[in-house]
Amino acid sequence: MNTRANVSMVGAFGAAAAALAVGVAGCGSDDASPSPATSVASTSAAATPLSTDYTSLLLRPSDIDAGWELKTAKPEAGGVTGVFGNSAGTEKVSSAIVVRESSATAAAAVAAAKDAIARKAAGAAFSSVDVGTGGGILDGPGATTVVAFSEGRAFAILEFNSKSGERVPADVAIEIARKQDAAIKAGVR
Repeated sequence: MNTRANVSMVGAFGAAAAALAVGVAGCGSDDASPSPATSVASTSAAATPLSTDYTSLLLRPSDIDAGWELKTAKPEAGGVTGVFGNSAGTEKVSSAIVVRESSATAAAAVAAAKDAIARKAAGAAFSSVDVGTGGGILDGPGATTVVAFSEGRAFAILEFNSKSGERVPADVAIEIARKQDAAIKAGVR
C-alpha cells in the first residue's frame, strides 16, 4: 500500500476489561491479522469468560462480496476478531467485536475507541453514519477506512484496507458494516 498512514486495530481482551487496541503504522505488511498497538481501556467491569465463543457474530464472507473468505477468526474472552480477504489478496476487512455487560458500557466503549482512533489517524475525524448506535466512519488519510458502532451490549470496529492505495468507497464500507450490525443483532441478547 502506498499511503501516508494506516490505522490498525485488533481486539485486546483482558481479565479486568475488554479493551480495543489502535495505532498508526506504515503500510507494507500483508499479514492476515491486524497488528497490535496502543491500548484504549474501557470500564473495569469483568469481561465475559473465554468459554463463550462469539465467532458466530462475525459477518459471512459472502456479505462482503463473492470471492471473499474468512482468513482468521480468533475467539477471545468477551469477543472475537476476524480477518477477511479477497481471492486476489489485494483487500482485507478486519472486524473486532466486544460484548459488554450492558448497552451503556458498549456505547461508552465505542465512543472512547472512536476518539482514540481519530487521534491516531493524523487529523482524520469520524463522521456519523446510520449503523447501530453511535455509528461513525473514519475516511482518513491513506487507504484505510474504519467504521465503528455499538449494537446492544456489543460494539464493533471494522477496518477496510487495500494494497492498491485506493480507499474503499464509504457507501460500500457502510453497507458491509450494516451486515455486521445485523449479525450482532441476531446473536447478542
